Amino acid sequence: MSGEHADARGLATACMVETAEGPVAMHETPKKGFAVLTRFDQGGLGFRQLIKVEQRDDVPLVRVVLDNGHAVVVGEDHVFFRQGLVGVPAKSLAPGDALETAFRYPEGYRAPTAAEAPSAWGIHVVHVEPAGAGSVMFGSVRDTHRMFLTAGVLCAE
Repeated sequence: MSGEHADARGLATACMVETAEGPVAMHETPKKGFAVLTRFDQGGLGFRQLIKVEQRDDVPLVRVVLDNGHAVVVGEDHVFFRQGLVGVPAKSLAPGDALETAFRYPEGYRAPTAAEAPSAWGIHVVHVEPAGAGSVMFGSVRDTHRMFLTAGVLCAE
């Protein structure tokens, strides 16, 4: 990782990512390559290898709370993607930000279960809060450099 904030990027060790085998916690992945769900530049979904997984300690963390009931803990500068593939550091996410998801209904569509499934039109940030400091894991996703968390949102590797 490079750049001025590279040391504050990464997923908390208990953070779950979507893999070809189902949800996997990052701490189960050290030094192993495995296939994670990703979005290709053309918009399609598929799997690419997450490789070179390493751990970094004493990283400033934030908890990103989502309107689908999930919360994820990441390094404060870990990049999430707003709808439209606009990258933004976790600490800069704002309440109401719509994040990239693997699925959403087309604009204007209203499903009969709308009241029970508010995230069907995207997943939104409820709030971001400090979560202390701790260990994070990071690696490299071949070709796309992004992956889906089990929480349903797309983030950087």
